Amino acid sequence: MRLFSNTLLPDPEEHKNLKWQCLKSNCPQSCCFIPDRTFVVLEEVLSLSRHFPVVINIEVDQEGKEQRLLCAYFRLKEDKKGCVYLKDGMGCLIEEEKPYTCRQYPFFIREGYLALDLTCPGFSEVEGVAFWEGQFVNPLFERDFYTYSLRIEEGKAQTEEFVNTLFDLGLVVGGRISYEDVEVSFNMVDEERLFELPTDTLRLLSKKGYTKLIYSHLNSLQNWERLIKRYISG
Repeated sequence: MRLFSNTLLPDPEEHKNLKWQCLKSNCPQSCCFIPDRTFVVLEEVLSLSRHFPVVINIEVDQEGKEQRLLCAYFRLKEDKKGCVYLKDGMGCLIEEEKPYTCRQYPFFIREGYLALDLTCPGFSEVEGVAFWEGQFVNPLFERDFYTYSLRIEEGKAQTEEFVNTLFDLGLVVGGRISYEDVEVSFNMVDEERLFELPTDTLRLLSKKGYTKLIYSHLNSLQNWERLIKRYISG
């Protein structure tokens, strides 16, 4: 089932008995097994580049609008074992550094409020932590989920500006990596084109902090090999 296929804004009266808990290894539909990638915002790039390939995607949303995104890849699409950092009996091995989208799920922001994805089977009226405390959202959910949802929303414009700058400067090219007869294609920054930019442009990129992000992206590409090796071993 597709994530975020059954969403709603909770109502303190209509959903007053709503509870949630992460079912972990007992989950019949683990969110760690469904996506092969997630979009990320700029403030995540440095940390995520140590764990995942962080590349530039051109995707089309449900309304047919083209989107330019930074994406971290969890696994190869053909790999059915879920995220490369998902460990049986332990869960996520990088809990403190996993993407904001993982940290927020199954919650997200809609119209400024914390919304729910009922695709997640952890919601019920029987077991778990109560979502409401009277007319207010339980502070636990505000702290552990709303915070990361808010960081995503606040970081979208800055991230879009960064990615568009890369395209405007003609730095984005198609990349490819092959390992043990498995080949992966993606979009990346061309380092040679970066070197050829005028000095003033390079200085501006550095001033904005973009140069560090570009090299974090380029260094992250070595993580494709880890994903490929895991797929082959399966």
